[in-house]
Amino acid sequence: MAKTVAAPIKAVIKLSPEPITQQTIDLPLNEYHALKILALANVSSSQVPRPFDTPSPSIASPISDYDIGIDVNNNNIRDDYERRLLFQYQRPEYVAMGILAAAHWDRLAATYYQQDRIPSITAITLITNNIAINQCYYALQQIDNALVSPIFHYFNTEHRLLIKQQAEDKLLDIIATSAFTVDFEPQPCQRFILLAESMLQTTLTEDELAH
Repeated sequence: MAKTVAAPIKAVIKLSPEPITQQTIDLPLNEYHALKILALANVSSSQVPRPFDTPSPSIASPISDYDIGIDVNNNNIRDDYERRLLFQYQRPEYVAMGILAAAHWDRLAATYYQQDRIPSITAITLITNNIAINQCYYALQQIDNALVSPIFHYFNTEHRLLIKQQAEDKLLDIIATSAFTVDFEPQPCQRFILLAESMLQTTLTEDELAH
């Protein structure tokens, strides 16, 4: 089982893309930890859900609370978004970043329907994560012109965009009445390290992830 999961990821996704220019930048995740995230999320080019696949009637397909989405391979990543990541990016680091960003966007959008009180610290964390992710992609795009943020592939319908906006407004209203101070990440790409640590459920130092 391990062989069928690990081997295709390295063989299919590692395509030796053009090197990043301008003295070569450090991506927030190196290839090793990117592949670890892909294996954990069960994401592989050899197993990408095809557009014409349909869920088995005997298997309940996970449906997002804030919009309908098909997840044939049951890895908690919407199939259309998973396909887009694998087809658009050659670097496993970029695919892994897209997976981490999607996990955050899931949590962000879920707050729109949340009836319970959302703690101020949660609202601040989600909003600052949001800003850091956007700033990181913008910074990387200044160096790697081939990189495109996957945000509009994730929020790819009017309904999804509306939920995103209303969830952000809800969180900003909570922050406005909070006594907490909002601190912005001076190195926004490092926020992906925290997201990776949370997903991998292990303590990884910045050096381990970046080198």
